[in-house]
Amino acid sequence: MSENEKPYKVVLIGESGVGKTCIINQFIYNKFDTETMSSLTAQFAKKIIEFSDNKRINFHIWDTAGQEKYRTLAQIFYKDADAVILVYDVTSQKSFDELKNYWYGQISRIEKKDVVIAVAANKSDLYEERQVSNEEGEKFAFEKNAIFGLTSAKTDTGITGLFDNIGRKILDPTFDFAANEKKMREEFERQKKIEKKKEENKSYNAYAHKAKKNKNSKKSTKQPVQNNSFFGFNFDNCC
Repeated sequence: MSENEKPYKVVLIGESGVGKTCIINQFIYNKFDTETMSSLTAQFAKKIIEFSDNKRINFHIWDTAGQEKYRTLAQIFYKDADAVILVYDVTSQKSFDELKNYWYGQISRIEKKDVVIAVAANKSDLYEERQVSNEEGEKFAFEKNAIFGLTSAKTDTGITGLFDNIGRKILDPTFDFAANEKKMREEFERQKKIEKKKEENKSYNAYAHKAKKNKNSKKSTKQPVQNNSFFGFNFDNCC
């Protein structure tokens, strides 16, 4: 087994319901399930990814339970991690507060000093329901020297790029992930425009269909005009 094929442990931590399991399912299996249940125990998956420069990394990814009663159990799984992804839900201020006040503090329990830290602002497709701004998440990540990524397991946005940055940082501690983060932000904005255009088209099509239906309805109820003339002679005037 070569140096780059040895397993590197990546652990996702954060509150229950923020989408840790969905991120993993999208990254590993390219699928998203709205009925995904919150994890009650740690779950494991693995994936080898290759970079454009022919480097590769073997990820062993662990999904931990976020419920408060399982927090002590979760500590067992991330104490020897090579990388930790702190996940919060952009539509939940509470999940972000807990990330800062509790989950980040748990990283001090990790035995490796050079652990790579990443912050995933998940459910970023829910623009209208956002409670945590992008700037807040970026500021927190910057202060902790952590990789930051806007992610959406539903639309498969930002997830591959996030793991790409993590992998490169593990293999090369001097790797500057700022440029890759810029690409991720551009991809997010592009995806956002696509989703907005879809919604606009959907609204327009619904309006056009309703207008056409109303027009057809008026045509069907219109009474025919009675014509009492015959060869230009109007019988209504006849005595």
